Amino acid sequence: MNTATILTSGDQDKFFTTNNGGTSWNKVYDGTDHESVILNDAKMDPKNPQNLYIARNGGAGNEDGGFFRSTDGGATWTETLDGLILQSIDIDPNNSNIIYVGTGVLWTYLDQYEAVYKSTDGGATWTEQTQITWSDSDFGLKNVPKIHINPNDSNHVLILADDRVAVTTNGGTTWTTTTHDGLNDGHSYFYGIGAAFNPFNSNEVLIASNRYPKISTDKGITISSLKNPFFEGMGNLNIFNDNGTDKLMYGVQYGYTVKNLETTEETPINVFPLNESPMGGQIGLVHTDKDYPGRVFTFDSSFMGSTINVSNDYGVNKTPIYTTYDTGFTAAETDSSNPNIAWLATFNGVNATLLKANFTNPDDVQTEFMMLPYSDDYIYGIKVNKNNPDEVLVTVGNELLKTTDGGTTWTKITNGLEDLTLPNIALELTQNPLNLNQYTITASNGIYTSMDGGSSWTKIYNGMVHKVEHSTKQNGQIVAIGYSYLDTLPKVIYSSNNGETWTEKASTNYFNTIVLSGAVRFVDNTNVEVYLTSQSLGILKDKISLEVLGNPDVENLKNGISVYPNPTQDIINIKLDKNVSKFKASLYNAAGQVILTTENRSDINISNLNNGVYFLKIEPENGKPVTKKIIKN
Repeated sequence: MNTATILTSGDQDKFFTTNNGGTSWNKVYDGTDHESVILNDAKMDPKNPQNLYIARNGGAGNEDGGFFRSTDGGATWTETLDGLILQSIDIDPNNSNIIYVGTGVLWTYLDQYEAVYKSTDGGATWTEQTQITWSDSDFGLKNVPKIHINPNDSNHVLILADDRVAVTTNGGTTWTTTTHDGLNDGHSYFYGIGAAFNPFNSNEVLIASNRYPKISTDKGITISSLKNPFFEGMGNLNIFNDNGTDKLMYGVQYGYTVKNLETTEETPINVFPLNESPMGGQIGLVHTDKDYPGRVFTFDSSFMGSTINVSNDYGVNKTPIYTTYDTGFTAAETDSSNPNIAWLATFNGVNATLLKANFTNPDDVQTEFMMLPYSDDYIYGIKVNKNNPDEVLVTVGNELLKTTDGGTTWTKITNGLEDLTLPNIALELTQNPLNLNQYTITASNGIYTSMDGGSSWTKIYNGMVHKVEHSTKQNGQIVAIGYSYLDTLPKVIYSSNNGETWTEKASTNYFNTIVLSGAVRFVDNTNVEVYLTSQSLGILKDKISLEVLGNPDVENLKNGISVYPNPTQDIINIKLDKNVSKFKASLYNAAGQVILTTENRSDINISNLNNGVYFLKIEPENGKPVTKKIIKN
């Protein structure tokens, strides 16, 4: 297992090998030596690491394509299939002299055609597999993205092309080709990404395509879709309480779906078929207003300008209220006294625009533009005082502005926000529904909260956080979410004491996936559901208990030792008497087996353990050992 290869793509493609488990790497091919020819695939002989193979694409110069083979670990190379544009390679794991290659995209190589070639002598000579039938259509990529040889039966080979699957069960003597119409119908097979063979059922094959995963029970000749919850997440994620029923609104396939969290019924809104996408290939922006069930503001972009619309049925029916050439729609808030008035914020790449739109008469929308003392950054937060619509808080970049006269004059608030300096900016502004004097800001450098209507602020968390929610059930409970951003990993943090202490769930709890958006549902006084939009796994749901957060066990306090929270989902915190600096902690399962041991650590992560009962033994250096039952839920 110490021998491996890496194919790197960039300005110049390169191929590397290692024979010491990755401690050091040897570059065996460099695109700069071959007129920048692109490498589509590269593999090592599974039985002999000295044999290396490369499938090449076209290049910027006169050198194109070809199958490159080396028998001396990449010191020298020879070319066969000279000049052919190639895409994929697979090597028979049982007889590495047998190799299959497939052709690449041939749009600019009109003298070439789609094909699969087989070699029985390690790539020295080739035979075209002429029994495979190919499309004569002008559409599609016309390439062979993947070839898979069944490791349990080398005579069974799958050719995954962009609109068809070819199968042989006799090593290429005969082929069965099945065409699929996924490019047009949006759900059938289209463009294979990979395949796996069931070692216990020779007829069963799983196929990954760029839409639904597929399964075959006849070696790949016929295939059907596998239902699964995974999809490409996009857009904003929001939770409403619609007349007593919680609903989740999430982005999917360039539109939005509203899911009733009580009945699980889903209503798609402007969702595109899988084989279609909007102009520009991006989902439209949506901002919501929790105080008005169904109220959303949408943003429709076009070359003739963009339009902000208002809807009271989650976007099914929309009324245009403002047209702009600004490319960003960053915030929206309905006036607290008049549902036909909204505050809107846009951004043109340099300056922000803040306006108030009165759409009482949709045919004659009245707009009032605000003259802000500072507008050189994004406006991500707008909050209108629920008791006084003339009092509004607005975040502009790293600044917080306040008006008490409906926007005529503005005052900059700095008390407690002194360290919110550029390049850090405010990312969201929220209000505690159970204490209207409390506002909270998330920023790229932490969380700030105000208990006096926004006049003064206190920083309650350090670190980038994008979204924060106050509980609708129990005052003092806060849940915040950090999304994926550059090298910052996503996380969920929560507190039951207004941010005095926090518990964090790291990205490892969410499969280390990329998180794009999030929403929080406070189910009752102790239970919370966190929803996350992931880039590739669809919507993730996590359950968090705030029941005993931060409450040490009374029995342990008598011994100068506290363990909390308990029950727990992930972290066990250990607090000892201030005179104790050294201690050992051992966690046992119910059978008495040691699961882990730590020394002098105040927290233990057990998120990877199964739910159940465990026993934590704490041994102070100069004290009496204490054993505590821990419940992992």
